[in-house]
Amino acid sequence: MKNKFAALIVEDDPVAAAELDLFLGRTNMFEKPTVYTTVMESYSHLIGQTVDILFLDLELRDFSGLELLRLLENHPPVIITSSHVQLAIDCFEFDVADFLSKPYTYTRLLRGIHRAIQKLPSIQTSAEDMSSKKHIFLQTGRASERFELNDILYIEAYGIYVKVITKSGVVVVNQMLSSIEKDLPATSFLRIHRSFLINLEHLNRIEPNDLWVGSFQIPVGLSHKDKVRQTLKNNGIID
Repeated sequence: MKNKFAALIVEDDPVAAAELDLFLGRTNMFEKPTVYTTVMESYSHLIGQTVDILFLDLELRDFSGLELLRLLENHPPVIITSSHVQLAIDCFEFDVADFLSKPYTYTRLLRGIHRAIQKLPSIQTSAEDMSSKKHIFLQTGRASERFELNDILYIEAYGIYVKVITKSGVVVVNQMLSSIEKDLPATSFLRIHRSFLINLEHLNRIEPNDLWVGSFQIPVGLSHKDKVRQTLKNNGIID
């Protein structure tokens, strides 16, 4: 994955365009975005340049923003930014990533960006490859032992080692928790504390400061709370 995403803003309100530009800069995830005010300018850019995420207003100087999507045989992930909420249903016919009703907050924009990123081909391919993973090999002493992912309840940092808690017991592994995390599908495994990585497939109870995995009560680290809550929301586990 490249370091930063290329964004195109199609917006004829200079104040709204400037605010969105400012928000994108705050994320530190995007290159300096290109801004156009018309469908035709944007169309020319899209067929000749790489755009990762398109931020599209509906009321433009020449045509409706939806006309731009009709012109494109294939379009990048799209986030609609509009005050015309009555058009939201029409927008989703084009498989847009999100519809942001103006005025929107920075936090709401971040949620939309997350959804758009998940639609990027490189992310989808990586996620599909990782989500199809059924097992992992971990270093136990001088040998590598195979663990079925569905059998893992959670993983806990244990001094210079790591404990893997499975349905059948506990195995001590001589690898760092952070290195194991990189090899696990993020759709199923979530870091909820600097010392704990849980398997969401076995999550069965949610409390304000703890998550229950199987019969184990595991604390949520203070610095991880926002990410944990957002991940649970994105996965449809909580509202």
